[in-house]
Amino acid sequence: MKYLIIDGYNAICKIREFDAKKDTSLEASRLVFIKALIDFRRRNQKFNKVIIVFDGKSEGLGLDREIYGDVEVLFSNKDKDADKVIVDILKISSSKNEITVSSDDNFIKNHTRVFGCQIMSVKELEDLISLKKKALRGKILEKDLGNKDQDDITKELKKYWGVE
Repeated sequence: MKYLIIDGYNAICKIREFDAKKDTSLEASRLVFIKALIDFRRRNQKFNKVIIVFDGKSEGLGLDREIYGDVEVLFSNKDKDADKVIVDILKISSSKNEITVSSDDNFIKNHTRVFGCQIMSVKELEDLISLKKKALRGKILEKDLGNKDQDDITKELKKYWGVE
């Protein structure tokens, strides 16, 4: 299987779109980031599963886990930070799976190399996630138009084509 493992807060802090949401709250930033990755996963089948790892959400003893289809979100506990969780995943899974890790953190990049996995910079991740936005730039989406606007356009086109 092909996995994409993302160092969550490292990515959020380096991608302007998500970092700006931190002004509202860290949770808002996290949720927008997760939503973007869910959307990315729906339209891009390059990876079988996306795993986002964040530093601890709670004081629990184990990992907190949230699953959204093929996107899994892990929160480390107080005894182990996200970096160590990612390294543990690499130790366990790297020999059985094709893994790409997205982070600009040197600790994670070095361990990713040690386990023979691919490294993706946060900029590359941002470019991958934003492909949808680039493709849609300049296009009018039906959902962006109100019913009246749609009817007006339809009438104009019928006149132009001589069908009315």
